[in-house]
Amino acid sequence: MSPPPVGPRLARFALDRLGYGPRPESIDEVLARGLERWAEDQLSPIPDPALETRLQPFTTLGQSIQTTLQRYDADPRTIGVALQELRSAHFVRAVHGKNQLQEVLADFWFNHFNVYEGDSPTRFGIARYEQDAIRPHVLGKFRDLIGAVASSWAMMSYLDNYLSTGRAINENYGRELMELHTLGVDGGYTQADVQEVARAFTGWGIDQRAGTFVFRAANHDQAAKAILGQRLPAGQGQKDGTDVLDILAKHPSTARFIATKLCRRFVSDTPPDSVVSRAADAFTTTSGDIAEVMRAILGAPEFWAEAFGAGKTKTPHEYVVSTLRALGAEVTDARAFVEGRGGATLTAMGMPTYEALDPTGWSDRGNDWIPNPGSHLARMNFALSLVSQTTPGVAVDLRALIGDADPHDAAAVTAAVDKRVFGGTMPADVAAACRSVGDTGSLVAGFKSVGVALASPAFQVR
Repeated sequence: MSPPPVGPRLARFALDRLGYGPRPESIDEVLARGLERWAEDQLSPIPDPALETRLQPFTTLGQSIQTTLQRYDADPRTIGVALQELRSAHFVRAVHGKNQLQEVLADFWFNHFNVYEGDSPTRFGIARYEQDAIRPHVLGKFRDLIGAVASSWAMMSYLDNYLSTGRAINENYGRELMELHTLGVDGGYTQADVQEVARAFTGWGIDQRAGTFVFRAANHDQAAKAILGQRLPAGQGQKDGTDVLDILAKHPSTARFIATKLCRRFVSDTPPDSVVSRAADAFTTTSGDIAEVMRAILGAPEFWAEAFGAGKTKTPHEYVVSTLRALGAEVTDARAFVEGRGGATLTAMGMPTYEALDPTGWSDRGNDWIPNPGSHLARMNFALSLVSQTTPGVAVDLRALIGDADPHDAAAVTAAVDKRVFGGTMPADVAAACRSVGDTGSLVAGFKSVGVALASPAFQVR
């Protein structure tokens, strides 16, 4: 990996692309560490004890699915509490975690292997799904990741594979495994392959009392199978499914499909074929080592060239987290901006957390998230609610951002925001708008300048 010489613009770009944007001190930290060493730190995350301390109040995060089910049987309201804590923990990690790339990839892979919170019985296993199936593997081997997903309560229930038997085959998981998780829709498989993969996974299901994945041999289709030209002999039982995962993880279409999606997230909506090929080659030569695929992307000149382009529109989730980080916010509870009924929530922006209904997840194309008038107003309301310090569960001390600048001096505050949030790239028209505000009511000019900057079109992209 050989990034260009580091400067504030590139430091901000790296923080935006490999994380959720800068906190007030982040650009200086990257400049001091050096861009290459900082990026390598992100590719090799270490324990973050301060983050673990922040997560301790969310006591339901560590409970088993069985405990979640038992508590629900005793009091159905407990599942709502568990899901609230899961959402809040998600934002605490994203806002405060030092391993920013790990957090971005946790969100990326959850969306890639999407399950819907509102589905039952999926919702009882969604916390353990993220914690056990997704997070441990975000920078590991792709084969380990798809194996953990395939043997998870959440995926087996969401795509109804727990209902699939040799006598009543359900093709949902077999189809999505190839179309969405591995090969891609143009990956070279046929409907016959879908049917054969579905047969291979008969008997893979869940124990609704123990809260665990289970393979039921009596429900498995034990006959021989043929998938993508490869024969699986009769009588293999659960090994049919693991063999399918091996075949798919090694397939060249999977390398290309995963490389394309990663490049679309980290480079652009239409990434150059050269960088996609570079990433796909890394996937193939390293047997699906995700960290090495990311290293290949970061080593591409096309990646760093994006620092001087128009940027990629942030999803509502990215916008919310980046705004919280830019303000140096302290987040303890996300309910107000995730579940709230006001006009400044992720629901109002069109992206409620863990609520993508379809297996496709949320769109990963920035152009699909260009704010319409309604969603843009919701983004503006969110930024202004933070600046005015009226969001429950979020503490904002704007001096963490503006430093020694006089809060009544809009020009001085604008300069501080440009340096610490925009890396010196704030457009002239945005800077002029920020400098033009004055004191009104209880909100001083400088604080209003911060709100204008964070609601501006320039902050809507990364």
